[in-house]
Amino acid sequence: MSAATGRHLDLLLERLLHAERFILTTHRTPDPDGLGAEIALQHLLKAKGKDVLIVNPEPVPGKIRFVDPDARAVDFRSIKDKAVLENRTVAIVDNSDLGRIDDLSAYVNPDHSNLIIIDHHDGMKPDYVVNFAFPEMGSSCEIVFELLEKSGVEIDESVARSLYAGIVADTGNFRYRKTSPRTHEIAAKLMRFGINPAVVAENLFENSPLARLLLKKRLYSSLVIEQGRLAYFTARKTDLQELALTNEDLDGVVNELIESEAVQAGILFTEREPGVTKVSVRSRGSVDMLESVRKFGGGGHKNACGATIFKDLEEAVADFIPEALQCLDSVS
Repeated sequence: MSAATGRHLDLLLERLLHAERFILTTHRTPDPDGLGAEIALQHLLKAKGKDVLIVNPEPVPGKIRFVDPDARAVDFRSIKDKAVLENRTVAIVDNSDLGRIDDLSAYVNPDHSNLIIIDHHDGMKPDYVVNFAFPEMGSSCEIVFELLEKSGVEIDESVARSLYAGIVADTGNFRYRKTSPRTHEIAAKLMRFGINPAVVAENLFENSPLARLLLKKRLYSSLVIEQGRLAYFTARKTDLQELALTNEDLDGVVNELIESEAVQAGILFTEREPGVTKVSVRSRGSVDMLESVRKFGGGGHKNACGATIFKDLEEAVADFIPEALQCLDSVS
């Protein structure tokens, strides 16, 4: 860890400990990294005597409920008495876009004085007052682990498992470029709590329903390869409905597009609703695709990013592919 990173973590911990009541949240459709970071951060803050709720804009997807077996994270829509959410510091992990916390953004003061953003994605502009960015880290769970070590708060097996699952998921099983020696050191420390890596990997990457195979058959029938270096799938809402699947059943499929050494970038276009298309992008090595999604209000990492385009599927594809090819031209 660099000296600058250590100082920024100290500032973040100081800011967190200065407040007393919290809402912890992440982006819609929580993933293992956001969820694991929330659980571990709640553990830290509660150990320091804070009043902490984990409230997300959407429920935890079924496939990753093992990350939160005690159901500490609740769906905003399930809270009947919204008064319990008032007058709290809103700490967002693994996300710097207020638009992605939906109705929870109403609990952020207009001047952002009660807002703390904790993220590791590329492109975020930190001020280390409200926005705390650690793009050198492979996951948000790594950030929270460092905070736990600095605070001296001990963890248990449940918290360790949540952190470990988030790190494994966001580093692509330790394959992605941000995986560092420190990432492996943290994973080793967490494994000492008795975590079984095979079980975590099985929960994250396997155990899919049979219908997912049928869905992939449809996706591959939609496969398009542009200029021999960009490949994309399209998924319609009806594809999922007919197979009784949800959007979470598409997780990880886009990564298959860059398994070929010739393909520099892979894209999955998913029709969420009429006029709403989700774009998920993955790329290889030095190929930075972040600029392509930023033009549509998206973000993420240079090799893993996305956006929501408020257009029908065909129109979204027609608008996005030229931007993606332009990104590829800039690195070729």
